Amino acid sequence: MMGVKTIRWAGRGVAAGILGAALLLAAGCSKSANDASDSSAADSGKSVLGASEKIEQLPDMSLGDPKAPVKIIEYASMTCPHCAHFDEEIFPELKKNYIDTGKVYYTFREFPLDGIALRASMVARCVGPDHFFGFIHGLFHTQYTWANPDLWNNDKKTVEEKLTPLATIAKEQAGMDRADFDKCIQDQKLQKQVTMQAKRGVDDFKVNGTPSIYINGEQFKEVGSYEALDSRLKEVLGGK
Repeated sequence: MMGVKTIRWAGRGVAAGILGAALLLAAGCSKSANDASDSSAADSGKSVLGASEKIEQLPDMSLGDPKAPVKIIEYASMTCPHCAHFDEEIFPELKKNYIDTGKVYYTFREFPLDGIALRASMVARCVGPDHFFGFIHGLFHTQYTWANPDLWNNDKKTVEEKLTPLATIAKEQAGMDRADFDKCIQDQKLQKQVTMQAKRGVDDFKVNGTPSIYINGEQFKEVGSYEALDSRLKEVLGGK
């Protein structure tokens, strides 16, 4: 799998497990920064769900024409460097050539692999639909700033200090003040909804790493190459 210049984390892994009633999103793309950070950051990667608890499913965040002949679903973690690569190098071409032309209906779904990614996904939901895609693109572009392993492994900093770069991006890109940011990341219902979004990926598609791309329900594995994606989409579209 390809490397990414902005992040020094390891490569894409393949694990996401369910432990009893708790969904614990662990390895996946990599065990990222808060594998070695303070326990409160790591604990936020878990959401314990009561067996009888019913959680409202998050609405899909999508781009393009719902009637497009091709449906693409991407499961991604905000701290995954390969997801950042896909977003920066491949998605712009996909959007220009297929989404904007009405050939592809694209849906982004959260699959947070750690507590940092979970919080970032929650904030992306809190900024609202109008800012959602611009915000996640901004997060991928600045991933090394707000999800820097050196930052999250620094025992001298509080969790609040470690979250400041993420809060700053939310302020700059979506006008979210720190009070609203803090309220968002403390929202237990939203945390469970994002966690269940990932469980949906495991249940429906057997997602076990990120990015995971599905074209009309079938997994596309050559996610590091736009040329390969372009070739597959032309094949699905019959050369159109």
